[in-house]
Amino acid sequence: MDTSSAKPTQFFIRKTQRNDVDELLALLNRIIEAGGTTALEKPLNKGEFIDWFLEADILESTVCAIDRDSGEPLGFQIASHYGDIPADWVDIGTFVKPGLHKSGIGSALFKATLANLEGKGLVAINATIRADNTGGRAYYTSRGFKDYKVLEAVPLADGTPVDRICKRFDFGGVGNRLRQTI
Repeated sequence: MDTSSAKPTQFFIRKTQRNDVDELLALLNRIIEAGGTTALEKPLNKGEFIDWFLEADILESTVCAIDRDSGEPLGFQIASHYGDIPADWVDIGTFVKPGLHKSGIGSALFKATLANLEGKGLVAINATIRADNTGGRAYYTSRGFKDYKVLEAVPLADGTPVDRICKRFDFGGVGNRLRQTI
């Protein structure tokens, strides 16, 4: 299909709100069901989504991209103190509607997340990506994340071993990088 004349997606970024939950949950569950791009393997229910991505005590930032024309959420990004990371780090998760990768949504979400995290005394952001998720690995590399650890042969729900690549983004000089990208 020729998309050269397709209109670019027009969107804006804002803090995720409770009225976004149903559509973001549907988007996330579509990504989970497609498989291969998230460590999540089982669809979430509404309560789990709210607990994990909207109201968790460990949450530092949650932002979403909204289509300017339809008002539909197109993606979201969270940063939280999830997992086995140092206290002055956060873990990040990025979810973009299938078919809209490379549309600028991920870049805009990351800029908003960095702005939300500024001044919180954080040292780094961790992203743990399945080794078979080449698009996700490329996205985080393009944001300035560097590989620092591999979790080898982490089994999927069906027992299939898949490595996880841990990447880190250091906040040193983030103010300069943030100003350069805006």
